Amino acid sequence: MKKLIPFLLVIVTIVACEGPEGPIGPRGPQGAPGEDGVNIESFVFEYEVDFRPEDDYTVFLSYLDDFVALPSDVTMVYFLWGQTEIDGELVDIWRALPQTVFTDNGLIQYNYDFTRYDVSLFLNTDFDPDLLQPIDTDDWIVRVVVIPGQFVTAGGKMAAIDFNDYYAVMEAMGVENKTVAHEYNNSLVRR
Repeated sequence: MKKLIPFLLVIVTIVACEGPEGPIGPRGPQGAPGEDGVNIESFVFEYEVDFRPEDDYTVFLSYLDDFVALPSDVTMVYFLWGQTEIDGELVDIWRALPQTVFTDNGLIQYNYDFTRYDVSLFLNTDFDPDLLQPIDTDDWIVRVVVIPGQFVTAGGKMAAIDFNDYYAVMEAMGVENKTVAHEYNNSLVRR
């Protein structure tokens, strides 16, 4: 036993010792081409939708056939709420769902839920939905943004992003904002 303890101490000391750093290894192969600074895949889908009574004021939006979100991904939905001119440029105003609208008839709430495969948009009212006007139900421009889950967690780079701000989300994900190819009828802007 007297020889075992010094032997173990010598072994522990040898294993714990660190020698000089070795030479740098060879350079690895060139990676696949991609955008500089963008190391995530981000997905933005745009739709034009109408809420119809025959569909119970619900709209189902499927992702592209070859796209499936991961279980950890988060989906955000934004409505094109209007447009404004800033420094001579027409700028879209996006609002994150859910949104509540006060009308002469009562309240309308636009909301959504999502799965890995699709998004369901729906509206609820606290009044008879037959009283809904076309401005409430027709010609909504919707952007669905699927955000990779690793960037939403507390340790991810997007944890401090305001997800209600469409432009902040796009900037944080490194996604260039697309101009909506839809002429928004400003006479309908009550949204």
